Amino acid sequence: MLLSTRIALFVSLAFVVAFGLLAFIGQQRETIAARPYTRIAIAGQEALWREILVTETRRLVELRQQFVGDPAITDAMHKGDLPALRRMALGRTQGWLTSGELSDLQILDRQGQIVFASSVQAEPPRLLDISTIGAILDGAEPSGIRQVSSENFRIVAARAYQNWDGETTVLALGAAVERPLRSFADAMGAESYLLSTRGRLVEGTEPQLWQNLALTFPQRVGSVRQAALDDRLYAVTAIPLADLSAGSAGLLVAAQDATESLRALDRLTTLTLAVMAAVAVLTVGGLYLYLRHSFNPLRRAVATLAALARGDTSVALTSRSNDEIGQIAAAITELRRNLVALNDSRRQRELQRRRQERFVRRQMESLAETLEPGARDEVLSDLGRIVAATRGAAEPTEAADTMSRLIREDDQLGPIAAVLQQMSGRVVEQHRRLSELVARLREALVRETQLATLQQELAIARDLQRSVLPADFPPRPTFAVKGLMQSANEVGGDFYDFFERGDGRLVFVIADVSGKGVPAAFFMAISRTLLKAIALFENDPAVCIRQLNDLLAVDNDQMMFVTLVFGVFDPKSGRVDFVNAGHAAPVRIAADGTVEPLPADSDVAVAVLESVEFTSRSIQLAPGEMLVLYTDGVTEAFNAEGEAFGETGLLHSLEKLDGPAEPDAVAQGVLAAVKAFEAGGSQSDDITLLVVGYTGAPQQAQPQRRKRLAAVSGDPVSAP
Repeated sequence: MLLSTRIALFVSLAFVVAFGLLAFIGQQRETIAARPYTRIAIAGQEALWREILVTETRRLVELRQQFVGDPAITDAMHKGDLPALRRMALGRTQGWLTSGELSDLQILDRQGQIVFASSVQAEPPRLLDISTIGAILDGAEPSGIRQVSSENFRIVAARAYQNWDGETTVLALGAAVERPLRSFADAMGAESYLLSTRGRLVEGTEPQLWQNLALTFPQRVGSVRQAALDDRLYAVTAIPLADLSAGSAGLLVAAQDATESLRALDRLTTLTLAVMAAVAVLTVGGLYLYLRHSFNPLRRAVATLAALARGDTSVALTSRSNDEIGQIAAAITELRRNLVALNDSRRQRELQRRRQERFVRRQMESLAETLEPGARDEVLSDLGRIVAATRGAAEPTEAADTMSRLIREDDQLGPIAAVLQQMSGRVVEQHRRLSELVARLREALVRETQLATLQQELAIARDLQRSVLPADFPPRPTFAVKGLMQSANEVGGDFYDFFERGDGRLVFVIADVSGKGVPAAFFMAISRTLLKAIALFENDPAVCIRQLNDLLAVDNDQMMFVTLVFGVFDPKSGRVDFVNAGHAAPVRIAADGTVEPLPADSDVAVAVLESVEFTSRSIQLAPGEMLVLYTDGVTEAFNAEGEAFGETGLLHSLEKLDGPAEPDAVAQGVLAAVKAFEAGGSQSDDITLLVVGYTGAPQQAQPQRRKRLAAVSGDPVSAP
């Protein structure tokens, strides 16, 4: 968009904003100026209505005096004779009611109950409420307008009256509002309406007009509005009505046909806006034409500058003005002369650069002949890049951009600088790579040494851990025991142990330390050593584990713990006393091959809390039965699909054992089943198994073995 157009648009926008503000200010001024007249009109209507209301209430007061002065009515009131009161009161008010001077006459007691009413309705609406009755009994004589029902307003005058049944009564006279409302409409030259406090029409001189206007007004405040209906314009004024009890009775509305005056005002407003719009259009149009004429020299200067930017120095610019545009034209002319001189200088430098190029090429070719083949190829490659950069035909790489910049900054030293840059860059890059290689080699040597040391230490730790595991027992006539452990890492946190006491009982334990690696192995060694030392002198398994827990739980800052099954087996009777401290329940294999897990009742793990009591449980092994203990490395082995071996897999593998198996065969069979399930996958945890088999007391061992062999082969078993 041209500058002249932008200026014209900006000025147009400014005019629109200015005229809009002026129109808004004018409208606000008219509104503010009309407020005093509005208040005067409202005050005048209020005064007129008060005058009409005073006239009407004065007439009611005169009728009230005539009623009060009737001695027959007074006598009936004193006697409390209601039929006589009705007869006399109706006789007195009949003429008033017929002529329309009076609409209602009521005598009310202190509680607001109607003693007498001139209305023929069974329950006529009361002219006074209880609060107004109280004020009258206190001496007030109120008069004014009141809405007695949803359909009627009444002008009421009331005062205290004679006693009835020993209590003072109140006499209230009410007149219809049609006559005062019509008087108000005639005086205003407008249609008049009475609205309830909810804005609903109650009385009006022209109800249909009000329904068509469909206006709403705020209560308790005077207001003036304009309304349009068909082709007529109305000025509508609303003034609040005060109830005779000083409350709000509603609104008095006057709707006056002001079509001629309001249309004249609208025509004047439209004419004013049209004149303002015409002035704005003429001003903006004249400004646009003036700017277009004034900016023609500037457009020619811009065209000349664009031609110079394209390299066309044949264009010329002349300007006879002395303003800013003329100064711009003079500056462009000077720029053209400088560009012509610069082109001449550039041609001279191009000739000089070509001479330098030929010289550098000859020197580089001579140098290349004295180098080895690899270095010669690199120098010739540099030479080719220099030539390409000087001709502007180099590949768009960062090195080519740098070389081209160096050559163009100094034609004399450009080729030499480019060659030196390439050579220094090659040397620096080679030195950097060599330094990185040396640093990596040193770091690799250090890490290799550390790794070898760590592997050696882990191998020693693995050997030490395996060395503390118990050796296999020689054959026993009454029992057999087999332990097996395969660590997931070099060292692990699982362990098992078994040994015979002096009384011939077998002590066994299988445990799993929390965590993995060296910390778990170290905690395992401590736990095993302490447990064995305690078990040598204590017969009760629960007491042994409680003492072990108290020793391990003290100063356990690393919050490590041990789950274990610790038991004492008596081969004479087959009784096993054991403690399960948070470990997997052992599995019992019957003599007939039936597999059954022991109840999963366990105490808390060892070293979790101090002063914890543990429970010793007992089972009775029959000859030929075995007890299989294991760690979670067996049940938590996973295959390639992420499925766990689980307790189901363990029980299934034990059930698949063929024939009467020894503890060694049971342990190896379970291990083989786990490895087959993993299918070559990595082992996630230590696998530890401990199998205790009971063959029976010495006198029962051989018959039981013969029974098991016969059960497998199907041959009958003979008596011993």
